[in-house]
Amino acid sequence: MSKPQLGYWKIRGLASNLRYQLAYQGVDYEMVEYEQGDDHNVECWTSVKYTLGMEFPNLPYLIDGDFKMSETIPIHKYIADKWNPELCGKDAQTKAHANMLGNVLNEIKNAVTWPCYGSGDIEAIKKEIAEGAKLQKVVEFLGGKKFLTGDDVTWVDFYFVEMIELMSKQHEGLFEKYPTLKTYKDSVFALPKLAEYLASDSCKEKTYPFNNKSAKLNFSS
Repeated sequence: MSKPQLGYWKIRGLASNLRYQLAYQGVDYEMVEYEQGDDHNVECWTSVKYTLGMEFPNLPYLIDGDFKMSETIPIHKYIADKWNPELCGKDAQTKAHANMLGNVLNEIKNAVTWPCYGSGDIEAIKKEIAEGAKLQKVVEFLGGKKFLTGDDVTWVDFYFVEMIELMSKQHEGLFEKYPTLKTYKDSVFALPKLAEYLASDSCKEKTYPFNNKSAKLNFSS
């Protein structure tokens, strides 16, 4: 059987979190990358977008044999469910918490990413990070737990830890404001196999920017 393929732009964006999960789960996959032109041309993607046989073609996408899908959070859940079901949550309540947090975190992710491509207002992003009610609620929910839903890692932790990486670049005072996020990040990045990936020469996160070339604000790794 061919390796699963993860398709995305040649940036961190919405792919690093998926790469973290794939690394932790030990899934042997192929990364298919599309690089935006210096003139912000995206033809490398649009020219093949509707040739992949996907119902809802978008980036990121996952192709696993004859199965094809898109959308970040559903891909997280699929990877977990197929290769390590415990990452979905060990019981109904844990699964529900992970799914709930995924939706909440998606709103925060949009709030700190959209201005990078739209207004370019870094102060608005810093205010969202320092004062945003939803991030504060997530930090309260995390409390002193090792992972978001408790002692065991779930798929949503890989999504959140990359958001923390981005926010720490956008707001240098993130860990001073929320010290538990630093402890949490260290716990996730110390996970077996993920730590090995992060230390390896194949780790794309060492060199890739967070946003695409068309962004008014970008942040280096």
